[in-house]
Amino acid sequence: MVLVDHQIRNVVSRGYLGIENYEEGCLQPASYDLRVGPLVYSPSFTNPDKPVDISKNGGCHRISPYGTAMLMTYETLRLPSDMIGRFGLKSGFARRGLLASTGPQVDPGFEGKLFVSIMNLTPTSHIIAFKDTFLSIEFHTLDEKPEKVYEGPYQHRHDIGPDILEDMVRLEGMNLSQMQNQFSELSQHVKQWGSVAVKFEEFINEMRMQTAAMTQLIKQIAESQTSEQTPMRVEARQIDVKQAQKEIIDLFRKHGTLYYSDIAEMLHLDYETVINACEQLQQEGIIEDDSKEAPHGKGKTKKAGKKR
Repeated sequence: MVLVDHQIRNVVSRGYLGIENYEEGCLQPASYDLRVGPLVYSPSFTNPDKPVDISKNGGCHRISPYGTAMLMTYETLRLPSDMIGRFGLKSGFARRGLLASTGPQVDPGFEGKLFVSIMNLTPTSHIIAFKDTFLSIEFHTLDEKPEKVYEGPYQHRHDIGPDILEDMVRLEGMNLSQMQNQFSELSQHVKQWGSVAVKFEEFINEMRMQTAAMTQLIKQIAESQTSEQTPMRVEARQIDVKQAQKEIIDLFRKHGTLYYSDIAEMLHLDYETVINACEQLQQEGIIEDDSKEAPHGKGKTKKAGKKR
């Protein structure tokens, strides 16, 4: 059975149910509102190894965006052996984007204060004031008394000790606020790299068009020379990309800046091999694109660069 207001008042006045620091204004139709106690622990606070006494710290505590805090109740509870308490965060706090980590119930025979972890799930700070009502607890009577009452680690606890802090420390590391900042920075990098990728794709397409135009021009020249029975002809060496890269790197050591057409002519290579080799060298950071738009048919300027 759930106790209603006058039943709660009656068992408290008789001393059967203990609520130290009882306040009539906290009594609800079928529950009692528990208030924020003096000690608060927050991993992000300037003194992370000790709880803060907010009753002497302006009477409030700020839970940072996506931050966490360990709160204790102002009231001390003492439950008889035939009664349990079920509690949770008040709906007003939940609507503000706060989440409480609580157990399922307060067991029969429990004596002490309740300790609750609060997480701020919003990008806005929230202020928790001393003696604010933040939990609501219902009291249920049992048909029979259990064979044993609560004797767990939180029995007779009235402050935030090292063992409770240890549970909070396990949750430390990169908090949600830091994760949000990391994702924001990553998003900016992705946008920047996306812009670079578009420009690079445009550059490659332009090079392919220029290569096709140059190939067609060379073909026309070769056909013209053949028709005139001229012994001159254009031939390209057939080597793989790895060998071409080695020769291109040696060429850059002798010449600071080169066009694709220069590389193709000096090494007697076809444009496709030159472009594939230069693209891979650029991706590896060995050479870099150091030009504005080059005259039509000459390609982009490439110069030697430092390894990253």
